[in-house]
Amino acid sequence: MEEPIKILKHAEVVLMKKIKALKDGKPKWLASEKLRELRHAISILKQVNMESEIDEKEEDELLAQVFTNNPPKAKA
Repeated sequence: MEEPIKILKHAEVVLMKKIKALKDGKPKWLASEKLRELRHAISILKQVNMESEIDEKEEDELLAQVFTNNPPKAKA
């Protein structure tokens, strides 16, 4: 999940430089709108990444608890 965030952050930097070079007007507004969309996408990916990490930890804790309370029985 880190790679898409890294790519989007690079695109954000490139777009910010482009916006600084543009004069006021419609092209600058369109680029500004794209920048907002990129930032929104980055925030969503970060949020999903954090939630998936929390889910993995909770799942590990739940599995540990289940196997502690009900250990698997080996069959011979």
